[in-house]
Amino acid sequence: MTKTRSRTIDSKTQQFIVVLNITQGGRFKELEQLQELLHLVESNGYEVSYVAMASVKTPSVKTYIHEGYLKHLKDVCAELKPKIIVCNLALQARYHRNLEKALCVDFMDRTELLLSLFEKRATSTAGMLQVELARLSYMQTKLVRGWTHLERQRGGIGLRGGPGETQIEVDRRLLRERIHKTKTKLDRVVKTRQLNRNKRQSERVPTVALVGYTNAGKSSLFNQLTQANTWANDQLFATLDPLVRHVHIPECHQPLLLIDTVGFMRDLPDPLVTAFRSTLEEMIYCDLILHVVDCSDPEMAEKTASVESTLVAIDADDVPRQMVFNKADLQPSFASRKPGSCVVSSLNKRGVQPLVEQLRSWLTAQNQT
Repeated sequence: MTKTRSRTIDSKTQQFIVVLNITQGGRFKELEQLQELLHLVESNGYEVSYVAMASVKTPSVKTYIHEGYLKHLKDVCAELKPKIIVCNLALQARYHRNLEKALCVDFMDRTELLLSLFEKRATSTAGMLQVELARLSYMQTKLVRGWTHLERQRGGIGLRGGPGETQIEVDRRLLRERIHKTKTKLDRVVKTRQLNRNKRQSERVPTVALVGYTNAGKSSLFNQLTQANTWANDQLFATLDPLVRHVHIPECHQPLLLIDTVGFMRDLPDPLVTAFRSTLEEMIYCDLILHVVDCSDPEMAEKTASVESTLVAIDADDVPRQMVFNKADLQPSFASRKPGSCVVSSLNKRGVQPLVEQLRSWLTAQNQT
């Protein structure tokens, strides 16, 4: 059985985007998923005209959502004529194909939405190669034998059976070749990054990495600590490439390097995690991790746990960590009870100086070991 609930967001936009949010029950989880999905859609530059909610306990064999709600979506599409339907789930290729066919509208799942956003944010060679690798890996999952237009065989006149190469096999081979070429190019970038890391380690320069959920304010804090002018914005995944800058600690002659890293997100698709692993590995080799948390976020605890689980997944859980609660300007009454943590506002510089003092104490302790 499929439970549904829908609402109109904005009926005036000319390019309609319909958002389909599918859950398996639970109002809190449903609203939590929707909020993050809408933020992703807006970060991609789309305007949402209609939100459709569906709670599916047992997926339909053909279209995941059941016939009654599929008819409702057909009526919505006929009335609004949306450009795209965006779904929060990474649906299998057969669901993807059948929904497009049934609704006569381009269909985009959460993985494609993230890939599109990453493509917009990537500016460096490494970032663009990593996004390209992630997209090619994702495309491999969509080449299934259910795609009838790829089932044609190449062969001579009069041949029977299957002596030729099917179109889907040609596509798979071409994808494998492109993936191999992209990995080769990316390996060169990774080797250069490794050489730079080895140089820092040989010179025994302490490194500190800023880590946190996307949009926690890492880049803004990075700018405050390094006096840099890197791009920072209130957007998801504003930073994709690791940035390394010197930090000047008053009354301390020991150099310190600060690394700004890519933001985390719950349930990141495997192709993205795999492609950006070389970037995430910067955290493994640093001496201290500053876990930046948005203290104004009502989902602070869940997002903090998500970052911690990702650090475990990339084998960075042994690196010493310190909590930094950011955006205190949005939550003036917030007071952390975690020992050694800092409450800061990268917007008005509140708490930044105490954080610098803590870094100086940490540097002094490092020199004594």
